[in-house]
Amino acid sequence: MRHTRLMIVLVFAVACRPAPAPEPPGVALLFAEGHGGLSSADQLLIFQSVGLVVDSTGTGFVDDICGQPGGAAVSFSDWNGDGKPEVLVIAGNSCTSGMAGSSAVLFIKDSAGTYLPNLGFPASSADPQPSSSLGYPDLLIGGPGFCFPVWRWNGKEYDYLKNEPQMAGGCDYRD
Repeated sequence: MRHTRLMIVLVFAVACRPAPAPEPPGVALLFAEGHGGLSSADQLLIFQSVGLVVDSTGTGFVDDICGQPGGAAVSFSDWNGDGKPEVLVIAGNSCTSGMAGSSAVLFIKDSAGTYLPNLGFPASSADPQPSSSLGYPDLLIGGPGFCFPVWRWNGKEYDYLKNEPQMAGGCDYRD
């Protein structure tokens, strides 16, 4: 009898426990190609930080300024070899990102275990370079034009380092 009461109490306690909050549909959409081993909480944090809005069909994104369709792609790389992936999100459209058509946001886990955004400006790519600083590669930021900026890790975040010409003639626009 005592075991029966205990079982009833346990069943009741489990049944009355609030259901977990449903995951926003945008999280599943953003990470549809894979989650790179990220926890649900990390995925939610990244989705909310990027500021994407799911379109009315639930199958894509729109920007929250003009309401125009926008794309989003996520990639995972352990650039500093610490066993925790850095997460690069390239997302947006010409309304949010001008001629680049997208913006780059790089999420790096801090010492407390929280993903913090880096970059966060118009770019079509953020490509690791052979040069590095403090364990992180320098990043060549792609976009429109023939002169791309290179950003370098300073120990806390990525900072602008220099411009890198993509064609002969350099980055001097005074010609």
